[in-house]
Amino acid sequence: MPTATATRERLTSIAITLHHPLDHYSALFLRAKKTEGLKPRMLNDHESHYRYLQRWLVEQYPTLKLEELTADHVRQYVGHMLTEQTLYNGHPTLQSHNIVKGLSPATVNVRTRTLKCFLRFLHDEGYLQTDLASRIKLQKVAEDTIGAFEKEQVLQLLAAPNHWKYTGFRDYVLLTVLFDTGLRINEALNLTVDDLNLTDKTITIRANVAKNGKSRIVPMSKRTAELLDALVQENRTQFRNSSPSTVFLLNNGKPLTSNQAYERIRLHGEKAGITGVRVSPHTFRHTFATLFVMNGGDLNCSY
Repeated sequence: MPTATATRERLTSIAITLHHPLDHYSALFLRAKKTEGLKPRMLNDHESHYRYLQRWLVEQYPTLKLEELTADHVRQYVGHMLTEQTLYNGHPTLQSHNIVKGLSPATVNVRTRTLKCFLRFLHDEGYLQTDLASRIKLQKVAEDTIGAFEKEQVLQLLAAPNHWKYTGFRDYVLLTVLFDTGLRINEALNLTVDDLNLTDKTITIRANVAKNGKSRIVPMSKRTAELLDALVQENRTQFRNSSPSTVFLLNNGKPLTSNQAYERIRLHGEKAGITGVRVSPHTFRHTFATLFVMNGGDLNCSY
């Protein structure tokens, strides 16, 4: 019979290594999705969302086996996300920025969808006898809670980055691109020099980057083309030894990630004093769409 001390030591060891009996099935799931040609971003989402679940399981049910998993376990985890988890829990650099407990229903739905996909795979492959995915419901979310920036807010946001610093100028160019083109944040961050036609003032969104898997050509203004040209030249000067092809970079020459971009945009929103609207990349896209329609554009044809 193990002692209480031995049990605590065993649980501590499990928590440190973050191993769980379900890890094996997660690896099978990810391998299957890779062979199906799932995009890297979606694969990363599946992997990171499983890690959130894994961390909770290690704390609450460290020895739970797949055949013991029930809908109640999954609902407990959903409840944990709604009331206890913080947005950047477990993140090495961003977790200190958010101490409010409980994720938004929209964020919980994003993670629940990937979890349901994992559960559906387990059932379809015969690893799980019960179709738990069909038993888990999504949260009710207001249809339109994003909103759009007012013109004054756009100007305030563009004035927030410090242009005298590389990261500030990079952020200014990124904000301008998002406002001017309506690109998704992932599309903007994956831009390379070869995607830019500064003469014709167009941007090519490659099929492997586009959400729908189809390439498209996006026009940009003369001002945006000039700023992108200036940023590309600055990259070549700053990182002449590595000759980076990616447009939006960190100050160490590595590509700017979506999490880092979200955080930078949030901080610029705080500096600008923006209130009454969520300061996020998708709000830029929503603002672009709103202005596009107001000026006679057809979203079904061009957006």
